Formats: sequence, C-alpha cells, structure tokens
Amino acid sequence: MLKQSVIRWLLGKLTGLPPRQDRYVFTDEDIAVPMRDGVQLLTDHIYTEGKPKAPVVLIRSSYGRGALFGMMAGLIAERGFQVIAQSVRGTGGSGGVMDPMRQEQDDGQDTVKWIRNQPWFGGQLYTFGVSYLGNAAWALTDGLTEQVNGLGQVMTLSNFRDELLSFGGYTQQGTLGWTTLMQSMVDSVPGQRMQRPDHKALDAIQNHLPLGELDKKATGKTVSWWQDWVNHDDPEDPWWRKIDHSSSAAELQAPTNMLAGWQDIFLPFQIRDFVARQDNGRPTYLTIGPWHHSSIKGMTAGLRESIRFYQSLIRTGSPIEERPAVRLYLQEAGQWLDYPCWPPPDVKPATFYLRSAANVGRLETTPPDGPEPSLGYTYNPADPTPSMHGPSAMSASKRRDMSELRDRTDTLMFTSDALNVNTDVIGPVSVDLSIRSDRPHTDFFVCLCDVDKKGRPTQVSDGYLRLRPACPEATAAGVRNIHIECWPTAWRFKRSHRIALIVASGAHPRYSRNLGTGEPLATAVAMVTASQEILMGTEYAPRLNLLAAP
Repeated sequence: MLKQSVIRWLLGKLTGLPPRQDRYVFTDEDIAVPMRDGVQLLTDHIYTEGKPKAPVVLIRSSYGRGALFGMMAGLIAERGFQVIAQSVRGTGGSGGVMDPMRQEQDDGQDTVKWIRNQPWFGGQLYTFGVSYLGNAAWALTDGLTEQVNGLGQVMTLSNFRDELLSFGGYTQQGTLGWTTLMQSMVDSVPGQRMQRPDHKALDAIQNHLPLGELDKKATGKTVSWWQDWVNHDDPEDPWWRKIDHSSSAAELQAPTNMLAGWQDIFLPFQIRDFVARQDNGRPTYLTIGPWHHSSIKGMTAGLRESIRFYQSLIRTGSPIEERPAVRLYLQEAGQWLDYPCWPPPDVKPATFYLRSAANVGRLETTPPDGPEPSLGYTYNPADPTPSMHGPSAMSASKRRDMSELRDRTDTLMFTSDALNVNTDVIGPVSVDLSIRSDRPHTDFFVCLCDVDKKGRPTQVSDGYLRLRPACPEATAAGVRNIHIECWPTAWRFKRSHRIALIVASGAHPRYSRNLGTGEPLATAVAMVTASQEILMGTEYAPRLNLLAAP
C-alpha cells in the first residue's frame, strides 16, 4: 500500500493533479454486479477511509481495471472520491460476450442502479471515460432516469459509427488494430497486462482481400464485431442506430467537460457533440490540445481537467470556475487561446480557390474569371495511394513530411504564394470540388499542408469522402459536386510559408481502398482503376474553405 501511495504521489506531482486529500486507498476487488439478463460484471470499489460516502466516479473499461486505469482510479480516489471501476461485458473476467458499443447502454444503466442501492452511495455520481470508456459513458446516460452529476469525456464521441465509417470510408487500419487489441483482451485471463498489437505484422496484411477475412488473418479467428462492421458498411444502414447516442448527448442536462486532441481520431465528432450541447444551452467545456489518440500526455491532461471539473461542481455548484467554454492550443505558435464558443467568434472566412495554369495547381485568394483546364489523375486500387500520416487509433499521429504523397502520379497539389504575415487558421476546414469520374463508386482524400521555406509540405488537416451512385447525384455531363469535411485545426502558418492542398483518391490502409466495383465491402476482391478529373474555372470554382483569426 505504501509503495503504491508513493507512486501515486509522484505521478500526481508530475502531472499537475490537484492536491490529494488522503494517501491511503483501499480496493474491494472483483465484486460481481448482476445485469438484467443475469450476466455478472466484475467491478472494483476503490475508496479511502476518511470519506465513507464520498462522491462516486464510475469508470466502465474495456481495457481492464489494472495498470493504467487502475492507477487513474487510485489517483481520483485520493482526491476526495470513491471510484467504481468495471470491466465491460466479455472482458477482464466479466461474464457474457463482448459486442462493442451495443451492450453499454443497458449494462451501464444497470450498474448505475446497483451503485445507487449501495450503503456507501452518498447521492453524487460522475463518470470518467477515455476513448471507448467515454462512449460507454454517453451510452449509459441515454434514457437514464436518474441523472448523473457530471461527465469527464476524454477523446471520445457519442456515435461510434462516425469513426468506424468516417465520412463513408471504412477506417481499416485503426479498426483492425483495435480489433486485434480487443480480441487479445477477450482471450486473456483477468489481471493480464494489455497486449498492444504488432503493428509490423498488421501492416503486412493490410492489402489482403477480401476484408471479411482480415480479422482471421490478424487474430487467427473470426471476430464477430469485425464481421458486423464490414457487412454493414453503409453509414445509413439502420443497424447502426443502436450505438448512436448523439441526440441524447446533445440534450443531457449534466455538466460535461470534454478534452480532445488536434490529431485525435474522434476530433471532428467530439467537436460536433460539443457544438450540439452548446447550441442547446447545456453546460459544456472543451479543451483541445496538441495530442493524438494514444497520447499519455493527453490522457493525463484529461484526468487532471476532469478532477478539477468534479471538484468545482462539488465545491461551488459551477462546472468550472473562471473558465471559458473553449480552450485550445494554437499549433506552431505554442499558445493557449480562450474562446466562448466554437468556432471562435472573431475568425473570418479565408477562401483559397484551386486554379490551374500550364498543368500546375495553384491556390489563390481571387476566384477564377474564366475557363481553366481541368486537372486529373488515375487511381489504381492495386497500387493504392497510401495514408502517409494523420490521426491514428493505435499509434502516435505525428505531423510529418508529405513530400512522398505530393510526388506520386495519382495525386494533385495546389500551392499558394508565400505568406507575407503569420496567418492563424482556427476552425473548421473543408473543400468543395466539382469532379468527374468514370466510376460511380470512388473516394476523394484531401490534405491541407504547411509548406516551409525548403518546399517541404507538412500535414495540418485532412478529410475523406466515399462516393456512391447518386450520392451525390451527377449532372447530365457526369459532374458531381462534393463537399469534404476535414479535421478542424488551430495552426499558425508562418510568414514566408505557403498553404497547400493535396487531392487524391485514397489513403490506404487508414481508409480501406475503394475497389471501384461497388461490390460488398466484406467480399469484394475485383478491382478497377478510376480516371479522376477536377473541374476548374469560373463555372466550378473549386475552393479550400478556412477561417483565419484577425
């Protein structure tokens, strides 16, 4: 006990946590909590002796109750709380079969009822969740009759479909890595350390077809949820409705503190949750920092901010004392900025038009005033345009040189003149294109880049869109107008740098390559190339839509 106390004290100092109120933490382990169908979920009760009815923080984990999340639970308990840490169905010794996301609403609500019936419950209940754990928290509040007092939501979202089928494209790389990780958790014995996937081994099989066999290639067995996902690859499929908690999240009265990362896989969807809640007048706070999904710094920041949030609610009844609704980190400037809302109120539209001259792409602030030649390329799924960098579920998502992508023959790059002043781009990022393709089933990928004085392009933000027949509709001339939402950003483009946009039709294996045939994702093996044309000039005026601070 003393050794763990010293470790927690040191971690609390290193991570800037609020002062602890008690250093001796006790744990009642492996409590069997019954669900409505008779399945029992193993649960730990972490507490200190000084506060027998302290407020409760519920953590429902798919990654076990020890190691990282066990340490987090102890750090929370030291600061005036009881913690209930539970292994979700089918993991960590809990009964039942794991069915990701689809089980968490009922199981979470049954757990809340159990907590409220315990003699040590004093009336206040909070949730804490990172990634899947945060989604499980959104799920349990959907239709919950007993209100929770507050949520600490770290790099998560209310509708998991939005990430699995991100803008229509199946997020193959991250989903396969997560499936491999979770299958190892399902197969492990309670208390065993979480085994991270072998990324080199996974990279070696990413080109395997059909995708319906990829789970067995990675894990040695057929995985039920992988089969569900690849067989329901249409985002509008009613099958996905059960895991959509976005409407409930938007209306939930409980104060909510959100922490996100600029390179997190959930960022655009977490911001969507924040905006929906703010539009409904729900007390909500958002911090966006220089973190990726598996960032320990991001997780510890989320823990720190959540504890402060709970303590402020308990102490004053106010979610966060003297704290603006939005706090974000301006990348390449090293500054934290505060705003009352998202997007910030003082930013102005900064539109860059895609122009063509002498078969060279340019970005200009003035729109075209006449016809301009179209630009094009051929996309070959047998040699798919690679996903160079960008948000990733299972590995560090560092911003890196995109020169290799720029230099491929299946991409186009549009570049601005050198900037005369530092330019801070803060807010949503999107691209409007008019395209013509000889394949009704095709994809488009765009990447916003910062080009330095040496001509090296660095990824800032990107976006993806999967096109299906009649979605969007084509004109009689075969033209389809598409709008691509990118990852939001806050980035300083420095003086003498250039703004650039790369256009492609793939980012494999981050998104599964579009084979072009329209055959089912799970079984397709045949491939056809796609001839892509970006239409230019006054009639189409393709553009990059940014917001810039004054």
